[in-house]
Amino acid sequence: MGTYGKISSKKDGSSWKAWCKYRDVDGVVRPVRCWADTKTGAENKLRERLRERQIGTGLIKPDTKVVIVAEKWLDEFREQVALGQRSGTSLDTYEQRWLTLVKPRVEALRIDELNTGRVDRIIQDVNRDYSASTARTVRAIISGFCGLAVRHDALKANPVRDARPVETRKRKKPVRALTADEVLSIFAQVDADEIAQRQDLPDIMRFYGGTGERTGEGIAVRWENIDFAEKVAWVEGNMVRTKADGAKINEGKSANALRGVPLADWLVDMLLDRRARLAAEQGVTPEELSGWVFPNTLGGLREASNLRRDWRAFRERHGIGDWFTPRTFRRTVATLVTDALPAREASDLLGHSRVSQTTDTYVGRHAPSRGPAIVLGALGGAKRNSKSTARSIKKNPRSMTWGDCAPSGTRTPNPLSPGRPVVSGRVRALSCVS
Repeated sequence: MGTYGKISSKKDGSSWKAWCKYRDVDGVVRPVRCWADTKTGAENKLRERLRERQIGTGLIKPDTKVVIVAEKWLDEFREQVALGQRSGTSLDTYEQRWLTLVKPRVEALRIDELNTGRVDRIIQDVNRDYSASTARTVRAIISGFCGLAVRHDALKANPVRDARPVETRKRKKPVRALTADEVLSIFAQVDADEIAQRQDLPDIMRFYGGTGERTGEGIAVRWENIDFAEKVAWVEGNMVRTKADGAKINEGKSANALRGVPLADWLVDMLLDRRARLAAEQGVTPEELSGWVFPNTLGGLREASNLRRDWRAFRERHGIGDWFTPRTFRRTVATLVTDALPAREASDLLGHSRVSQTTDTYVGRHAPSRGPAIVLGALGGAKRNSKSTARSIKKNPRSMTWGDCAPSGTRTPNPLSPGRPVVSGRVRALSCVS
């Protein structure tokens, strides 16, 4: 299917006619004809029409240009976005990276010329000139449209599969989370900042600090979604902006994104006070107030970019490093909750699909406490200065067993928790809440 036979041509009146037989996607062979002033012109016009016909029927051939294949893949991605299966922000990212980084490097190539060597050079060049994150995006784009070519039998295998992995050139920065004292200090600074007060930052920072919500989730919260009786804020979506739809509320980043976030008493009091103030300004009762909890100056949906701009300005006024972003409170919540409760609790609170994402990406690491050293103190039962013991071990190395540290089958009291003894000869992992 999508193939054609020998091209023939002949003089047809004052013009030249070129024709051939073409097998359509339904298997039916049909004639295709073109006319031009010259024989060569007619044949070239026929070949161009045949190429357009192949593209129009969705067929990709080994000699199809990479640009055409990539555009078809992006069209499929746009259809998935329209169906709600893929993210509009991902589409914007892929389109931008395709136009600026990938297309200039493959514009003159056919899809069968895009071998593993060329793909590897493109990815590694982007990694060298930009960043590992950008290189991974480029890798995903090339893998996507090459996969489409494989499905059309234009390629036997995806050349991205055997390309070198993207290596990060520098060590990943440790997660920066705030301590409770640092959070209270920032709250005091934002309360005393008149510019920040006009921009609603004191209440916004407290909300992020008390919930750990994503930036877009906090912007998208509505009064109707807060249950003051149960002290729960229901996350109904995430504010995003795409080229196609502008600002909108999507269904969240993960399967667990739509969730109820329990509110601390101090945060409930802050929200009740805020609701009373806004209701008085609008001339309604607090119970009648509806809409965005943190709207823009016109009462509409606040833009995440504007919030980040105000956040940066506050940071610069108070000499705080550029590490301090709305996400810093999300990391702080993950760290504080994980220090006191099982990691599953923090993962559910943040709406992560995997607990490992919470512990690996969001929880700040601390210096080791004395707890492990105290536990390992159980191994100090044998005295090193005992000459008789040393001679015995030298003569019979296997005579020294864990039983020499403590009587077999006995339990050594745990200095950290008397109710949780340490079995002699074994070191138990402890979860200590400081």
